Amino acid sequence: MNYNHITVEQSSPHVGAEIGNVDLTAPLSEAEVEDIRSAINAHGVVFFRDQNLDPASHERFVRYFGEPHIHAGGKSTASTAVPGYPALRRQYFDENSARISGETWHSDQSCIEVPPKYSVLYQEIIPPDGGGNTMFLSAAKAYDELSPGMKTYLEGKTATHNAARAYDAKLTRDNKETHLVAVHPIVTVHPENGRKVLFVNPNFTSHINDVPQDESRHILEFLYEHTQRPNWTVRFNWTNHSIACWDNRAVQHYAIWDYWPNERLGYRMFVGGTERPSAV
Repeated sequence: MNYNHITVEQSSPHVGAEIGNVDLTAPLSEAEVEDIRSAINAHGVVFFRDQNLDPASHERFVRYFGEPHIHAGGKSTASTAVPGYPALRRQYFDENSARISGETWHSDQSCIEVPPKYSVLYQEIIPPDGGGNTMFLSAAKAYDELSPGMKTYLEGKTATHNAARAYDAKLTRDNKETHLVAVHPIVTVHPENGRKVLFVNPNFTSHINDVPQDESRHILEFLYEHTQRPNWTVRFNWTNHSIACWDNRAVQHYAIWDYWPNERLGYRMFVGGTERPSAV
């Protein structure tokens, strides 16, 4: 694919690319935005370096792609809204943290009826010695590599996604988020590129609907193991003032907590989704 206004360097064969020759601290042209959108659509997740974002420029970048989405549930002292920017969450972890956000493979907020389209994470402080990487996988490539028989079995099936699996009510004063539940197709079709995607994850998916419990458990275990194979993953090594922007309809991600007791500070905002995940 040719890009006229940015540079795009592929990070791995199936997922991820690093974008250069663009300044996200300044307003972007329509042509730059379209190039970035095309790169996300092609690679699932894109990375930017040396972008010293403030909250206003973070939100401006998000709004090029849609309306900001306010995080549903999962309240904690480590992840809080930034004053004046209700959709922007400050995520700080150090030696006193009981847990970090995203330490399981998942697609953000799949427990709601219309999950966010994109996630935009800006890291201001990263741990020393290369710690605190984030892994991404192509759920589209994972679907492609299923056997024909498994693809036939999964056709038309749905699964339940429940926030109670991800958010520990013991860590929050308000456990209403544990009642966030949504039903989605196990195999969805990306609305922009038409690729089929495996849309189940161990962080939120509780069970496959309308099959026996044992069958659901074994099939999900297989799908998780298959989806998480390293063949279609990439590991992003953060640097200070770097950004990852990923498409939750196409990829899953995993935050690696290998940096305790060091600190990590980032800010994340979602681009709101506009439609429910669909199988057609």
